[in-house]
Amino acid sequence: MTATGLTLTRSAAAWSSPAFRPTLVDELQALGAHHPVLRPLLQAALTQTSAVAEAALGVQVLKTHEAAGRMQVRVGVFYAGIIAGCSCADDPSPLDTITEHCELVLDIDPGTGRAWATLCER
Repeated sequence: MTATGLTLTRSAAAWSSPAFRPTLVDELQALGAHHPVLRPLLQAALTQTSAVAEAALGVQVLKTHEAAGRMQVRVGVFYAGIIAGCSCADDPSPLDTITEHCELVLDIDPGTGRAWATLCER
């Protein structure tokens, strides 16, 4: 999947400190599942459901390192996917959700906080 850009300025500022991991988690969770950069990546990673639900993200930093002047971070993302009924007007079944998971690689410019997110292939 193609890398797409977002901005993580607080995380970039915290890169070499112990605050980096919690700052990155907070910043990504604040963006949410419906952020225009994250939503298509999460949608592409769905395995059990048909659409990304409007629910909170859970983010876990898996690996960090610096290469070629960039911060490279692998994160696990937990999010909700919707199991839709038949979509008939008289369908009595409510929408249900299941937790989905994917991993993203973030390539972050430490000077600007500009970041590119790429979905890890399964």
